[in-house]
Amino acid sequence: MDDFALTAENLVIGYGERIVLRDLNFAVRPGEIFGILGNSGCGKSTLLKNLIGIFTPLGGRITMLGEELDPARPDAFLKLMTRIGVTYQGGALFGSMTVAENVALPLELHTNMKEAEIRETVREKLALVDLADFGDFLPGELSGGMRKRAGLARAIALDPHLLFFDEPSAGLDPLAAAGLDRLILSMREKLGVTVIVVTHELDSIFAITDRVIVIDKNRKTIVAEGAPAELRKTSPDPFVRSFLDRDGLRRS
Repeated sequence: MDDFALTAENLVIGYGERIVLRDLNFAVRPGEIFGILGNSGCGKSTLLKNLIGIFTPLGGRITMLGEELDPARPDAFLKLMTRIGVTYQGGALFGSMTVAENVALPLELHTNMKEAEIRETVREKLALVDLADFGDFLPGELSGGMRKRAGLARAIALDPHLLFFDEPSAGLDPLAAAGLDRLILSMREKLGVTVIVVTHELDSIFAITDRVIVIDKNRKTIVAEGAPAELRKTSPDPFVRSFLDRDGLRRS
């Protein structure tokens, strides 16, 4: 298991006594783009929140970058959290702060960098996401795609080893979504980061992911794992084949 960037072992997640997903076992290899897929309401976002420490699993274990994810050890937990980056559907930017100030915030909170160093790092991160000229803009002055890219710039501010995306293409037109897909691939190549993405967008699934897990909300667990193109052709599970087919996805 030490050879993996993230592992989930016998994971059970839910709220109180209500189990959302159970018997989750999967491993993410360093440097790959790993997709978490499933029908609406299956618990994809809940799983993501467990993986990034917002929620605590009801059972099982998550190991990330060689360390067990354990909120009960706050110092070790916080140190581990600084090694990951997270982007949310709407960008989750602070509306009263400029784009540059949003990107600078993790550096101000978690490093001893001087002001000039922070400014230079912010410029570098904004350039990486094609927002070099928008640092002084407020989030409300940006398009939806630009806000997502600004959120990505903030997520990579601390040079994370693991980068999580929650529905990165949601709400974007096809051209903007394709541009974001190319940017995610670029982040993997330029930064050497491992990517975990929750998505239901078929174009993105086949364009960027190396491997995926497919979750079925009726069975409350993972029903397939592998390369998406291969699963679409050869999975013995009709739900999986239908989900990864465009017409099947519309019906799901």
